[in-house]
Amino acid sequence: MKKYFLTLFLPLSLFANEKFIDLYSSPTCGCCESWVTYMQEKGYEVKVTKSNDFYKIKDEYKIKPQYQSCHTGILGGYVIEGHVPENAITWLLENKPENVIGISAPGMPLGSPGMKQGDNEEEYPVLLLYKDGSHRLYGYFKGDKLTQKGF
Repeated sequence: MKKYFLTLFLPLSLFANEKFIDLYSSPTCGCCESWVTYMQEKGYEVKVTKSNDFYKIKDEYKIKPQYQSCHTGILGGYVIEGHVPENAITWLLENKPENVIGISAPGMPLGSPGMKQGDNEEEYPVLLLYKDGSHRLYGYFKGDKLTQKGF
């Protein structure tokens, strides 16, 4: 009987967890795995779905091409697009800004979480994505450090 209840309630508890990410990525992308490791080290649980048609999730959530990256996560009802630093995600979950569907680090910025290559780091934008298709600059980052707040 106990085993039955655990089997029944375990999946529900995973989805109720604010630190559970459902991640969709290409089956061949190694940097996505590095970002998963980074997020796990920050205390998140990540379920990875690798598929050649991982762009369907981007279409489903209406993520415009200019905001897209190599993987898409769903966390607490928000889209986490690409190599977004954990502290930006924490801000999003704590503040729950109105009309925001998620947050994005467009492209694959060198030095962002999961994209480390030696000491090479570029400054890159992290954007809040809105339901109407627009965006707002959350801030600029180098690695996972906020260098300039956007608002």
